[in-house]
Amino acid sequence: MKEKRDDIRRFVLYLAAAVAVGCLFLYWGQANAASTLYELGFLRYKAAEQLSSMSEWNLTWEESAAKEIARKSAVAWAEENPPVEGTYETSTAAGIFGDWAGLTLDYRHWRQAGGKTVVLLHGFEETPEDVLPAAQAWYARGWSVLIPDQRGYQTPAESNGMPVTWGVYEQYDLYDLIRAAGLTEEQLVVQGKGIGAAAALLLAADETRADAGLDGIVAESVYDDLGSFERDTLKKLFRLGDNFVGKLLRLRVRDNLGFVLDSVDLTDAAARVKIPVVFLCGSQEVLPGEARTRAVMDACGGETKLIVAAEASYRALWLAEGENVLAALENTAGTRNK
Repeated sequence: MKEKRDDIRRFVLYLAAAVAVGCLFLYWGQANAASTLYELGFLRYKAAEQLSSMSEWNLTWEESAAKEIARKSAVAWAEENPPVEGTYETSTAAGIFGDWAGLTLDYRHWRQAGGKTVVLLHGFEETPEDVLPAAQAWYARGWSVLIPDQRGYQTPAESNGMPVTWGVYEQYDLYDLIRAAGLTEEQLVVQGKGIGAAAALLLAADETRADAGLDGIVAESVYDDLGSFERDTLKKLFRLGDNFVGKLLRLRVRDNLGFVLDSVDLTDAAARVKIPVVFLCGSQEVLPGEARTRAVMDACGGETKLIVAAEASYRALWLAEGENVLAALENTAGTRNK
């Protein structure tokens, strides 16, 4: 009888050890997955290869051809019209999130008479060069154009490994940029895509920084709230549920970046925006998708207009509807003159 009890005891101990080891391996695997997703989602320079392999982000043949034509024209325009170059310090984000968030970044400013300027903020998968076609179009309509470098898009050495933050830090960078470039007294529009759109909406909603003086926004394809966007992205792109990996990812963001994903709500911010906003999204978008952009527009407190680019993906919105967006914003009532 004693031997039988000992056998049972050993079996229970072995089973408990096996379960403990299995749980440790499970946690290790989930933590590794969360770490990888954090790098892909926030360390932009590590995400390029992964994004290029995703069908959701790939351009169609027609979009690729149109983009190349627009790029060549815009590069020639930029060479013929050399910009004024400057720098700006991301001191506001550093003051809120710590000195490590402080960077010195460059910007290019194509100036012309008229007292009106547009700031162009590219999206997650783009670079400053990708917004040159928009710069050319705005400039042709008499607007000065400013294109900044944004955090996380330099090499790791240049950016101190700085992540992108989906508009959270970037809203303060935009505030610093506007002041550094002396734009507070100009008629000022910000056109942002994805992260850039989020930054513009969050800044416009911040009454403590109303001295930035935004007069209008072009918001290309925005998420509604970052927490649900993160969870949907995990399911759609990586086939992962929110249990374990998603929760570990959110803990990593909180501990590393100092904010909570679920606290970043663009619908809530948009309700405090009182300036005109033109929203643009593509009918073929998978992420963020038309429904999210519409949700932000419906909540917006200012005058709004939505343009849906037929047969266009997230990566080709401007190619499809750029001229219509410019006309819509310029014709939107309520843009104030300083």
